[in-house]
Amino acid sequence: MINNVELFVNKTLAINNASIASRRSQQITTILDGLLRDYQAHIRPNFGEGSTKIDFDILVSSFGPIQDMDMSYTMNCYFRQRWRDERLQFNEDVGVLSLSTSMLERLWRPDTVFYNSKYSYLHTIPTSNRLWRLFPDGSIWYSSRITVKAKCNMNLKNFPVDKQICQLLIGSFANAVSDIEYGWRLGNNKSVNFDTKVLLSQFDLIQYSQYDEISYINGRNFSILRVDFVLKRHMGYYILQVYIPSSMLVILSWVSFFIHREATADRVNIGVMTFLSLTTLSFDIRNYTAAVPYLTALDWFVIMTHAFLLASLLQFSFVHYFTKFGYGEPLAYYNDSLDCIELSDDNPAGIDYIARPSLYYPHFINTNGKKIPTNEISFLRNVWRYFHRFWFCMSGNTKYKRSIRKRTSQFGVNSRSELDSFARIVFPTGFILFNILYWLYFLHFQK
Repeated sequence: MINNVELFVNKTLAINNASIASRRSQQITTILDGLLRDYQAHIRPNFGEGSTKIDFDILVSSFGPIQDMDMSYTMNCYFRQRWRDERLQFNEDVGVLSLSTSMLERLWRPDTVFYNSKYSYLHTIPTSNRLWRLFPDGSIWYSSRITVKAKCNMNLKNFPVDKQICQLLIGSFANAVSDIEYGWRLGNNKSVNFDTKVLLSQFDLIQYSQYDEISYINGRNFSILRVDFVLKRHMGYYILQVYIPSSMLVILSWVSFFIHREATADRVNIGVMTFLSLTTLSFDIRNYTAAVPYLTALDWFVIMTHAFLLASLLQFSFVHYFTKFGYGEPLAYYNDSLDCIELSDDNPAGIDYIARPSLYYPHFINTNGKKIPTNEISFLRNVWRYFHRFWFCMSGNTKYKRSIRKRTSQFGVNSRSELDSFARIVFPTGFILFNILYWLYFLHFQK
């Protein structure tokens, strides 16, 4: 019996609710039919009485990527507009009406555009992402989900230690400020908000200021809303990919200053390979930077590192030139006979030098005179001497090594070039000084 009563009550409530919903639906239909009976969608509100005021606010759901190559940025946002149309006023008892987007096509809408947009589109999956609400006083709140790819005029002279200001310009396509006037619904610097914290791969969004202004376009004044997105670039990627590898190549080129000046192939190989490696790296850099007609901060760094590598190559050419002509070594003068060599007076020990184009080295020792006939040295003496040298070298006799170094250093044999000694100090000092000036200028003075 109780169950039958509950079932009866539930059916009665359901019938009453359906009846109420039906009456409300009929009431809304009657209101809308009355509002739209004489409504002209091609005539703006307040026509002939003043400008129509459009209030804006934006909720950004995602921001990025920011692209240097085509100087643009992309954002996904909920684009909200609100205006008042007194022709659509109705009884307050009905409340706010949330209606389908098909009704929106029968109402007047502002011709709002993004002036600096490359392309924009309205999301339509799974259905058209639009919402509109009609208030009793005739106010219309219109929201749509839009993706905008906008142009960003970038100045890359300080790249990659730069800040960029990417603007979003909003206004009417055809109506001047006398017809449509735009404003921020929540006031400046409060009408643009982000759904979540913005995390970008190459930038930090540090500020997004909002402005309303009047711009003179094609002979008329237009009301424009402007958002300035201030972006600071992350340097970590470029430090790891460019600055550190370039600096390491420059440091690697200094190894040649510690290699003996007669090791021509080794020193040339180091210089050429580091230069070619840096050239390849600089070509890779251009693949992900915009082609601009001026030098960026990164270009200046790469150019200077090229200059240091080229200078190290030129330094060795000077070292090689002076070594070839006996720079820092005793001069040896040949007489007409191939059997002996006459030495200068600066060689009291009487060392015979057998010459090749870039090297002089001792062959025989005679402490009694300045001329050494080679045919007077016996074969057995030569064999005995070479055997002793071989044995001392293989056994690592330290006393023998010291005596050899002492004798040869007196005549510049295997001597250290003065240019190399000079370069070991000048090149590192110059590169450190360049880095100090470079980072001070672009990190501080350019602000």
